[in-house]
Amino acid sequence: MAQRSRYGVLLAVVLVFGALAAWSLPKLTLQNQLTVFFPPAETADQAVLFDSLKQSLNQDRSQQPLMVSVQMPLSVNVTPNDAAAISQTLASALRGQSWVAGVRNAPSPVSAWNQAPLREYRYLLTDFDLETLPSRLDDLWQAWQMGLVLDKATALSDPTQQWFRYLGQSRFQQAVPSVAGVWGETTPSSDEQPEFIQLLFLVTFKPAALASHLQAVEPVLRAALVKSGVPEMDRAGVKIAVSNVAWIAQQARHDIEQDVKWLSVIATLLVLGFLFWTFRRPLWVFLSFVPLATGTLLGTLAVQTVFGSIEAMTLALGVVLIGVAVDYPIHALAALRQSPQQAWRNWPVIRLGALSSLVGLGSLMWLDIPGVQQMGLFAAVGLLTALGMTRFMLWVLSPVTSIPTAVKMDGRDQAVPTVHDGWKWMGLTALVLALLWWKPIVWQDDLASLSPVPPSLLQQDGDLRQAFRQLEASQFLLVPADSMQTLLQRQEALTASLAQLKTDGVIQGWLGLSDWLPSLQRQAQRLSALPPDDALNSALAQSDTPLQLQPKHFQSFVQGLKASSTLPPLDWPRFETLALDWQQALLPTLVTETANGVVGKILVQGVTRPASLADWSEAQGVLYFNQRSLVAESVTQLRWELAWGLFGLLLVFVLGLRLATASFVQAWRILLPVVFGLGLSLASLSVFGQAVTVFHLLAGFLVVAIGLDYSLFARQARQQAQASQETDAMSSVTIALMTTILTFGCLLWTSIPILVAIGQTLVVGVIWVYLLARWQNWV
Repeated sequence: MAQRSRYGVLLAVVLVFGALAAWSLPKLTLQNQLTVFFPPAETADQAVLFDSLKQSLNQDRSQQPLMVSVQMPLSVNVTPNDAAAISQTLASALRGQSWVAGVRNAPSPVSAWNQAPLREYRYLLTDFDLETLPSRLDDLWQAWQMGLVLDKATALSDPTQQWFRYLGQSRFQQAVPSVAGVWGETTPSSDEQPEFIQLLFLVTFKPAALASHLQAVEPVLRAALVKSGVPEMDRAGVKIAVSNVAWIAQQARHDIEQDVKWLSVIATLLVLGFLFWTFRRPLWVFLSFVPLATGTLLGTLAVQTVFGSIEAMTLALGVVLIGVAVDYPIHALAALRQSPQQAWRNWPVIRLGALSSLVGLGSLMWLDIPGVQQMGLFAAVGLLTALGMTRFMLWVLSPVTSIPTAVKMDGRDQAVPTVHDGWKWMGLTALVLALLWWKPIVWQDDLASLSPVPPSLLQQDGDLRQAFRQLEASQFLLVPADSMQTLLQRQEALTASLAQLKTDGVIQGWLGLSDWLPSLQRQAQRLSALPPDDALNSALAQSDTPLQLQPKHFQSFVQGLKASSTLPPLDWPRFETLALDWQQALLPTLVTETANGVVGKILVQGVTRPASLADWSEAQGVLYFNQRSLVAESVTQLRWELAWGLFGLLLVFVLGLRLATASFVQAWRILLPVVFGLGLSLASLSVFGQAVTVFHLLAGFLVVAIGLDYSLFARQARQQAQASQETDAMSSVTIALMTTILTFGCLLWTSIPILVAIGQTLVVGVIWVYLLARWQNWV
């Protein structure tokens, strides 16, 4: 076939893949669930814990209010009272926006709580003690005399303060601090900064307006500051911070997109410039990226077809895993630049490295971890496609019309291992062990090691949550039950033991659904314990309160107590309707309905001795959920799974090379630079104080795959030198090394921990493998 016709076929193929990408990529279902990368549960208890972890990490909290902080310096021009007025001005400006559903910047008034329909159930929600009624009336009268009773009718209707007792036990977290009647907090001056006040707001958005208006909050506040009368000299020092789950996701996506965009542009320009300087042929430079692009496309479609969706982390790391495909056309084109015969002579080496990588990386599909299985399928399909495209490009570009039959990989190796070779590798082993003994590997197994969010965003979110006194529900007790009433009764049975834990200092507090909603059995007991009318009237008549507070003044109290027996039962559906605002915000966290019943969570606060709480939980037959330790255990198990995967990958390479070289000794010699290069890369990271994560291990798969190519071509170069051939197979390895360093070295400058980890392992690893391969095959 004429060369021009082959170019026409190549153009047609590229256009077909381009059309396929344009049609299919918009239809992708992209997910972002970290827990699909965790190993599966081995017991029923682990399954419950993992399900809770998935809910904790993956639940849709996009409609959470946006936390807003406005920090401004206090001066002679801005006092705390002025700041309170400014807070009201800013809140009004936000409420005036069409996309804002509500703004809160002050504590809820007591009158709003007293008007809540749930108040009617106060005698079923708390225990009523008739013997304490006289003392309660005395307390009421003293407060009355001191002018502390502002709403006298409400006070007379609930003299025992049953409702306020319930409100007190309903609060799990501290109240948001207030200054001059608005949410805010003053910070004393220090040597580093002057005294300032922090005003706080919670902003809720109208449906479908959240994503499009998250970034509009700060401009609205800046404009309102001008109208609020804050002097210009003080406005310059105002700091505005916002955060919630949706904002973090949007900001992190923006930061990642910006980092990836400019890094991609820089890396692409560097690689294009280097390849153009090397090949001096624009077409060849363009074709160097075709195998990677087609492999990424078909790998993505394969995962979408098999799993129904693709994880964002799978897509990102999958592209990295098949990044080795960039080396295939480089090896082929570098040899083709010497001669077509040399290109076909190197093809068996390229094919062996690619097929070994395909089998090794494809073995990830056999790990029982859905996210890793997606990556294995992605890498296998992508590598096979890239290899096929490289073979097709070689056919297009080579003027040779048929493959010379005599050109195949030489399985013989004239270099015989000597005692000197053994001693130098033993010395290198001693060096690696010495480095690891001096600076042992520090594994980072917490949740932060899995998060793609820049640390600065996490820090800002943590500061705002602390300002709002919001506690992360990262530690709790899990109580499974077959029905809602069984759950409430089980939690009520744990109350005395939880109180003892608080007394012993193991925890500082707890909150379960039963603290808000008593079981129907407990409500019936409280109802039957309410005093009859004559006993209640007798207790009121015996009170020592003066004539101003007589039994006739407490008729609303008597009627309310009597009306409790006529109320419909406060069951779960009714409570969901009547719950207070802060209760409704936490209800999805406190209870989860499952196929087999319900699972309740008892949130625990201020755990000082986790081991003691774990022992208590085991004795009580409940599960202790500690998100930090559970994630650490899951990541540790994933780390071991990946370590065994790396070992299996090396084993596959040994067996494959044994078939190609007819000798286990030669197979092991080819792998020695790869094994030591990987070990030295981890040791180097440890020496420089870098904690190692699972992403360093995942990048290790790519180091092994790339390193095998380096070692194979180094062996090929030595054989050519021994045969007095003029070609140099190592030239393509040097080109591939430089493109790898230029591409992945740019990742070291990002603020994204995952990408930094990948860049560190790859840059350090490929340099070590390259140096060791040349050192071993030095002629």
